[in-house]
This record gives sequence, structure tokens and C-alpha cells, in this order.
Amino acid sequence: MIYSRCSCRDERGKPYGNLPENATEQQIARACPALVAARESGGKHGKWGYYLSRGFDTAGRRLQTRVANFDSRRAAQSAYAKAKTQHDQGEFVETSRVRFAQWLDEWLTGREQRGDIKRSTLDNYRRYVEQDIAPSTLGRLRLTDIKRADVRRFVDALITAGRGATTVRRIVAVVQGALTAAMRDDIIAANPARGVRLPSVDAHEFEPWTPVQVGAFLDRAAQHRLGALFEVAVLTGLRRAELVGLRWGDVDLARRELTVRSTRVQASGEVVENSPKTSAGRRVVQLDDAAVGALVAWQIAQDGERSAWDAAWLGSGYVFTYENGEPLRPQYVTRLFDALRRDVALPAMTLHGLRHMHASLLLASGADIALVSKRLGHSSISVTSDIYTHLIGDAARRAAESASALVPRASAQRVHNHGTAADTTEARNLATSA
Repeated sequence: MIYSRCSCRDERGKPYGNLPENATEQQIARACPALVAARESGGKHGKWGYYLSRGFDTAGRRLQTRVANFDSRRAAQSAYAKAKTQHDQGEFVETSRVRFAQWLDEWLTGREQRGDIKRSTLDNYRRYVEQDIAPSTLGRLRLTDIKRADVRRFVDALITAGRGATTVRRIVAVVQGALTAAMRDDIIAANPARGVRLPSVDAHEFEPWTPVQVGAFLDRAAQHRLGALFEVAVLTGLRRAELVGLRWGDVDLARRELTVRSTRVQASGEVVENSPKTSAGRRVVQLDDAAVGALVAWQIAQDGERSAWDAAWLGSGYVFTYENGEPLRPQYVTRLFDALRRDVALPAMTLHGLRHMHASLLLASGADIALVSKRLGHSSISVTSDIYTHLIGDAARRAAESASALVPRASAQRVHNHGTAADTTEARNLATSA
């Protein structure tokens, strides 16, 4: 049913009734006089809407949908026809009054209660919601009213505000995730954020330290009680969270390997322990002689600290700890790395760069890309390839040269032994012109 309505009230302060398209005398009497006059004269007053009856629910309650925000009768008729067709085909989605910001909060709360999101990830998502999404026009829209153009304008506003490409992508990932959840719950028919054009991220190639610089850093780190931590970082490629989350129970010095089972990250000002984010992150890492030596020396040093602290020792079971056995805070390790790096005046690099250094050294030594990917705990070889494309090229070239050197040849250039003088001259000319 198509009808028109307005927000006017009668002399008693009560709202007037709706005016159906084919109104009866009683309905006309209950409608706003200005609305009736506009209907007769073709003028504009109020809004047009439609009413769609959708049968009854399992409890016998009538299901109905009313939408009244159209500027013309034609627009209301078109929307009604579309809604009725969707209903008849079983594709109708009820209009929701829930605002997007409200849905975001419900979505994140639900994920937190189900435990399917890491604490640190949840904190990042909530920060994006509170600072960027909820205060925006997009956050104030009804969930079912969001169109792709609204998401596009939101992205443009973030870019105009000076947010970096990586940050914009992360914020939009939250938007996309929330809308996908709404689609799964049949609140919306499609995800309007899907396929929205996002700013490209400039790929900054990692410039590794030279082996000499790595040695200089490790020599300086060796003078600190936690020097073994940085040596293990360079020799295994473990992430910061994996290093500070490593327990002695995960280290098998006899088998010369360690198992990555847990991580420690900072979230909301406190340190929480998690399992690795992916199955690839839960991995066994083989140890070389230098790594085993560093861990054995550290174990002996830690035993000395345990004896010195006696009953005050906090026996946490973690490999890398403060002097009293308390597990390290991740940010402390980062600050220590920066201080040691500056002591030997090395080029700027983050602590995470030591992980890249390990990959660089592996590739430089001719290690297979699949082995490097598995050792680093990447979800796929393509991730490793994308990060180290410029380094893989050099390693591949060296591998090709090594393979070529395995083939015995009577002469480096066959053309000189078997070709005629004319052939030799022609080859030389071709090489020169090339």
C-alpha cells in the first residue's frame, strides 16, 4: 500500500493519520488538511511511503514493513514494487533502525564474548571505531541505509584528514568485517564496502645491514645481560612477541630446536599472552650451533641470577626475563634494541628488522624460498615473496650461476673453437650492436 504522511499535529497536539493512495472519507478526515490539499492540487507536503505486509511469524504476530522517506509518489511506488518482488522471491531484508556505530559495538562485543579475536586486535579495532568510524557520517547512518558511495566518501575523508594509506586500509578492514557480519545475519543484503577503491601503499624495500654491521651490533649486544636475546632474534627470525613469549619448555637444546607456541603482546597498557595468530605461526624452528651456544650461555647466566635472588626469584618459566625472573615487557626490548643500535652508530632499523635480517641472510646463503617462508611462520610463500622480492632476485641469480658451474665445458665460448672466422666476426658484431 502506498501512502503519504507529514509531521503536523492537530489542535490537541496529536499527529494526523496517514493518507493512503486511495483513501476513504474517514482516512481523509483523519489526515492533515495541508496534506489533503497538496494531494488534490499536486503540491508538495510531507513524505510518501509504502506499507508491505509480510504474513505472520511463528508466534502469530503480523509482520509488516513501513518506509516513509520518499519525496514523490513514483519513488515510493518503485521502492514498494522492488520490496514486494524481493519478498516474493525470499530475498527481502527488513529495514533496520540500528546505527552503524551501534552495530560495530555489538559486533565487537560479540566477538570478544566468543573469544575469536585477540585482545590486542580487539583494542586496535575499538580504537579505530571510537576515533574514526563512530564520529563520522558513516557511523551515524542506519546500517541498512549504507551505500557504497557512503563508504567511498568515508575513505576520501580519511585521506583528506591526512591518515596514511596503511591506516586507512586497516580502518576500512574493520568497516568491511562489520558489514560482512551484518550480511551473514541477514540484516543487509550485500556488503556495500566490498570492492571500494583504497589508497595504494608504497612498498618500501627493506635495506638490510651488512654482515659486518650485524656482527658489530651483536658484539655490542653481547656486553648486555640480554645479548643472547638479540643473537637468537638474528639467528631464528622470531618476532618480538615470540621472543618474549618463549618458555624453556618450548626449547629442546638436545634436539637443537624450539617450538613457537605462545606470544606476549601489549594491549590496553598491560601484557597479555596469546597463541600465534595462524597455524603457520605455530612452528618448530631448528637451531644452529651459534643459537644453541647463545641459549646455553644464557641458561647458565639465568641460573646464576636465580641463585642470587633466592626466594625472591619469580620463576615464570620464560626464557628471557628481568634479573628477578619476571618476564620482559615487549616495549622494553624495543627500547633496549634502539639504545644498542645507537651505541654503534648503525643505520636506523626497527627491532622487527632483525627478523628481516635473518631472512636476508638465509636468502643470501642460497636457502629455498619455501624453507624461508616456513621458518618465518608466514601464511604462504607469496607473502615471503612479496616482502623479499628484491632479495630473491639476487639469490636466484646466484643459484643459476652455481647450477651453470656444475656443467663441464671444453671451452667457455664454443664459437671460437667450432665457428669460422666469418662466424666469429659476425658474433662479435652482434654482441657489440646489442
